[in-house]
Amino acid sequence: MESSAHEPAAAQNRAPRARKARALLVLGMVVALGISYGAYTLAGYSWAQVVDYASPFSAMPTSTFTGTRPPLSIPVPDATPRRVVLVLIDGLTDAASRTMPSINALRDGGNDVALTVPQPSLSYPTWTTILTGAPPNISGVTTNWYEKRVAVESLFDVAAGSGRTLVVAGATDLEMLFGISALTDTAAFTDWEKSGYFTDDIVDDALSLAKGAESEFIFALFPDVDEAGHASGAASAEYAAVVAKVDADLARLIEGLDDGETVFVVLPDHGHVPAGGHGGWEDPVIHTSATFAGPGVKPGTSSARLEDIAPTIAVLAGLQAPQYAAGLASPDVLADSNGRAKDADFVRAVGFTLAYARTLNGQAAIADLESFASAEDLDNVISAAESARMKADRADRFPMALGIALAAIAILAVIGSASWRALAAALSGSAVYFAVYNALFFLLHGYAWSLSAFNEESAIQAFFNGRMIEAVIAGLIGCVVAAEVYLALRPEPRGVREGFTAGWLSLGVATSLAIQSLLGLQVAWFLWQWGAKTVWRLPDLKWGFKYDLDLIQITALAGVALLGPAVTYLIGRFHPRVKRA
Repeated sequence: MESSAHEPAAAQNRAPRARKARALLVLGMVVALGISYGAYTLAGYSWAQVVDYASPFSAMPTSTFTGTRPPLSIPVPDATPRRVVLVLIDGLTDAASRTMPSINALRDGGNDVALTVPQPSLSYPTWTTILTGAPPNISGVTTNWYEKRVAVESLFDVAAGSGRTLVVAGATDLEMLFGISALTDTAAFTDWEKSGYFTDDIVDDALSLAKGAESEFIFALFPDVDEAGHASGAASAEYAAVVAKVDADLARLIEGLDDGETVFVVLPDHGHVPAGGHGGWEDPVIHTSATFAGPGVKPGTSSARLEDIAPTIAVLAGLQAPQYAAGLASPDVLADSNGRAKDADFVRAVGFTLAYARTLNGQAAIADLESFASAEDLDNVISAAESARMKADRADRFPMALGIALAAIAILAVIGSASWRALAAALSGSAVYFAVYNALFFLLHGYAWSLSAFNEESAIQAFFNGRMIEAVIAGLIGCVVAAEVYLALRPEPRGVREGFTAGWLSLGVATSLAIQSLLGLQVAWFLWQWGAKTVWRLPDLKWGFKYDLDLIQITALAGVALLGPAVTYLIGRFHPRVKRA
């Protein structure tokens, strides 16, 4: 009789609890799906901010940014005009360059420069940096989807404006980016296709045009090594074979143009990871080398940034450097100052430095600056300006980032207030989620938080789709573990047939929400550090890549919020411990 008397009371107690569980289930699913949609929207916005970045520096008139300078038609005082041959071998690693006799012969009497490439280490941004001295945050060229005329002055503009005869041979993309046909009629362009070998034709074009034009500034772009890197990887025999072919054609170009008075500059825009790919921060991608040889070049070794190349070439040629160049002519490469060319470049660099600091922090930022004696002085001003602007930006972003972090913590607190066992189980499932997802990412695939993770731009969508599928798989495994932990924490296992159906369903949603909340804390940190909006500089793209992956995972976890409840329900229905009870 006592048993029968207690059963209605127990049933009455379970009824409100069941209603509460159902309400939390519905609320949790709505919140999880809302978070996923928000992450999807934020990921698209942040990606577009980088791709469509509008540089505040190149947006203003040049005279407003850096001030006026002598017209290009006026020769640099006392400078010796020298013919320059600049060869850009796309995708050539430093290691591969040292297997090329043509480059090694230039190194023997020239300067071997260890280069550091800015991020993103993609072709259009790095071509632009080489030819203008402007890194992506200055030029606005941030990806290979840039499809218009570069907004800042290039070596082509300077050479043509100074009356030098300009010869250009290379990929058709050069015309789109630098408007070559408006500067010279001695140019030949080759369509960049996925198959075939084109460097031999480009060398033929350069030699033919240079001979006919009595050229003074010659530029050639070789695309084939990069294609081999994408197709087979930088560690492959196929890559090495293409490098050897390019070496023979480069030797032919040098032999045809070397008159004893010509400056030769040979360099890549970036390297490749061993498996193929670039864009990120890996050592073989961003640490490359340039070779300078000829009159005015100091023999030896040195180091420089990619943005120093254009000013250094300008001084060797006796030209003014492009006005937006963030770099400075390298004294370790120059055997002399070439009249006033080196001094003119330093004056230009001072103007750039002051303009850059003023653009970031206002006129007050440069009010107390008096004089500059060295490149180190300029670097210190730029570093101080960037640090001050970053500090101010982070202070502005802190409330927003804190709000996201508190919202994530609040979600975990709500789960815990409803059931501490559910919170403990959901956090256990989250730990397994991160272990599985990262094992797939880092160990199975061998990826890194880097744009080099996908071999070429066409693979981006498939790459992110794959990460979303793996996030769902890892999330469902996390739900299994959460259900096991939940059962283990209960002294008396209770299955879905005992009035706890909504609770078991809610456990799947709670696990999805817990994972989203932990990823949300990481997103909050990135937004505080770098922000979703790209205003004056790109974020650190290692962390930016991770941020995108975090948002992709949060988006994919909508699938776990929908499928996870079925997983936890089935465990609550058929688990052996429940059946035995």
